[in-house]
Amino acid sequence: MPVIAMEVKTAQNHPNADALRVYSFAAPAWESVQIVANSENIYDVGDIVAVALTDSVLKDGTKILPVKLRGVYSFGMALAKVEEPIGTDLSAIYCQETVARSAVIQTWPSIELLYNLRRSLELLGEAPKITYRAKIKLDGTNGGIQIFTDGQVAVQSRSQIISPENDNLGFANWVNQNISFFANLASSEHVTIFGEWCGKGIQKRTAVSEVDRKIFAVFAVQFGGIDGKVAKLEIRPDKITEFLPKNPDIFVLPFYGEPFVLDFGDREQLASVVDTINQAVDTVEKVDPWVKETFGIEGIGEGLVLFPESGELAERLSYAELLFKAKGEKHQAVKTKLPVQIDPEVAQSIDDFVNLFVTPARLEQGVTAVRCEGFEMAKIGTFLQWFVADVQKESVAELEAAQLSWKEVNKAVMNSAKKWYQEKAKSL
Repeated sequence: MPVIAMEVKTAQNHPNADALRVYSFAAPAWESVQIVANSENIYDVGDIVAVALTDSVLKDGTKILPVKLRGVYSFGMALAKVEEPIGTDLSAIYCQETVARSAVIQTWPSIELLYNLRRSLELLGEAPKITYRAKIKLDGTNGGIQIFTDGQVAVQSRSQIISPENDNLGFANWVNQNISFFANLASSEHVTIFGEWCGKGIQKRTAVSEVDRKIFAVFAVQFGGIDGKVAKLEIRPDKITEFLPKNPDIFVLPFYGEPFVLDFGDREQLASVVDTINQAVDTVEKVDPWVKETFGIEGIGEGLVLFPESGELAERLSYAELLFKAKGEKHQAVKTKLPVQIDPEVAQSIDDFVNLFVTPARLEQGVTAVRCEGFEMAKIGTFLQWFVADVQKESVAELEAAQLSWKEVNKAVMNSAKKWYQEKAKSL
């Protein structure tokens, strides 16, 4: 709600407190509002006053809520006498901007495993030679911040637009508290900042969860993507750092290690480089080097995301198809023998297939995705719907290798995930 220039209609002493006064304010097109105020600023009938209505958020972060003061309700805050005409909206002067409640989500792409990427390229008849740069994969929840050209800001989780009232682990509320910071990044292009919302209270599995607060670790910035404009991605850490002003809770993820060149037309070369990547993943899983260097915390890491090296902004659609991820053993959503493989695992039975895909990492990811951390039985249907869809989406290569159909494995996957959820619910 806004701050409005309103006229004092009545003013009287509080019946139960000498230091308080009770006012009624009114303005055209606005309902009359009762406010209890202290006697530091006395208003007379006929004065024009800036009135912060319920749910407005002042620039110091104060959110105006209904209160009961010594037995009398107050539905706003009288801020000061003003000279503006009655009914003038003064929000720009007194209020923080707030996050937009509606926008078109700019989804961060689902990142494949290497063998799925290789399979896709083979189906297209392509065998490119690509230089990759790695970034540490942090264990948190994916988040995005959209900044419109007019300075409006929208916040998103991986799957939907969120707000402080419909939040994802406090991310939208944090953006709202820093709204001016993000609004000031508005430019001639629509901007979406992609990162991982992680740290204290987000997850419990890796070193970054031991950080003493929540942080936003940025790995890419998108320019365009709405109103028919082509979306382009910036993944270079130095360029992202140039774009983002300093903020104590925002970090730009650097590249990790040296570049990798993958020749998808040369299996022997591919296998050799994959060995090097697997060694790097093993190193990161033992001790996350970025968390250790940045926060002085020594603990396990999740893995790596491999980004095609780009000397300039990359066209998003074609670029996103070439990303791949490599998670350590403790965080694999598919129980492969190695973090990075050229070929998929071959399940020998339906039970083998279930063991491949119904993993602790995927189950916990589903819990976070549908916000059922409390394992309420009312949410089990939503959880199972997400889980089964996620397995079906990612298991095409494994089904093909095992000569199985989704129809054959669907029920077994669902029952296994259902049993896990029910056991978790009983243990709480």
